[in-house]
Amino acid sequence: MAFYNESGQITIDEVAANADIGKIRQAVMKLEDSQNSLVRLFSAASTMQGQTGQAIVEQAGKLRSRIEALKGQLNRSASLIQSTVDKYEEEDRQLKQKIMSGGGV
Repeated sequence: MAFYNESGQITIDEVAANADIGKIRQAVMKLEDSQNSLVRLFSAASTMQGQTGQAIVEQAGKLRSRIEALKGQLNRSASLIQSTVDKYEEEDRQLKQKIMSGGGV
């Protein structure tokens, strides 16, 4: 179902928005899998001797931080999309109620 503003323009497509949220959640799960792999790599590299192990530990730590930031950004995006859908659902509900009660637009 599409949502319309006062000018009759489509403002959001609920199905598309929910599909986007689903894709974002899948991306977050893939990032979590990557993060878990980095944790294992970090643990294995921390027991290594020499500069190679230390370099792996440093880079794995940086990647973990970047992944955490990406996950946060994706989760915020999903929340914003959902709040927009919720907002328009409420506006549509109120408009429908007004029309049903004979109040017009």
